[in-house]
Amino acid sequence: MKEEMKRDLPKVLVLDVDGVLTDGTVGMGPGGDRRLHLRDLDALTRAREAGIRIAFLSGESGEEVGWIVQRCGGGEALFGTKDKGRGLAELAAKLDVSAAGICYVGDAPRDAEALKSAGLGLAPSDADGKAKAAASVVLDSPGGRGAVAEAVEILMGERPVRRAGTISPEKRAPR
Repeated sequence: MKEEMKRDLPKVLVLDVDGVLTDGTVGMGPGGDRRLHLRDLDALTRAREAGIRIAFLSGESGEEVGWIVQRCGGGEALFGTKDKGRGLAELAAKLDVSAAGICYVGDAPRDAEALKSAGLGLAPSDADGKAKAAASVVLDSPGGRGAVAEAVEILMGERPVRRAGTISPEKRAPR
C-alpha cells in the first residue's frame, strides 16, 4: 500500500467484544464459554508494536468481559455501554483523538452509530444487516474467527480496502 495511504489510516483501533473478539455466543455455565481466536490475539500484539492504540467498547459488563480485555493486552475500555455512538465519543475524548482517527469494529445494530461516526467502520462478515449497512467495509472473516486480524491488516496497510464494500479477495496480502 502506498505510504501516503497508510498515513491516512486511523491509528486507534476500538473493538466491540462480543461478536467481534468472540463469536457472539455466551455459555451459560459457571465462567461462561467465550473463546478468542489466537490469530486475533497475535494481530493485536503486532498492532501495538506498530504503534496502533487498542481500546474496547462493550455493551456487556462483568468479570468475564474484563478478563477478555486483559487477555487481549488491555487498554482503555468502556463496559456496559449500550449507546455505542456516545461510547465511541467518550473513548475518543479519553484518548485525545478525533472520531476520524478511529477504526471501530462492531457487529450489532447498537454498533451502527459508532460505525458511521468512526473514520473507518468495519463489520465482521456475520454481523447484523444494520451494522453491515453502517460500516465502511464488511470484512471477509466472522467475529471471533479472524475479524480482528483482518482489521489489523487493514490498519497496517497489509490489505487493500475498498470503501463501502468488501476487501477484494484477489488483492489480499498473502498469509
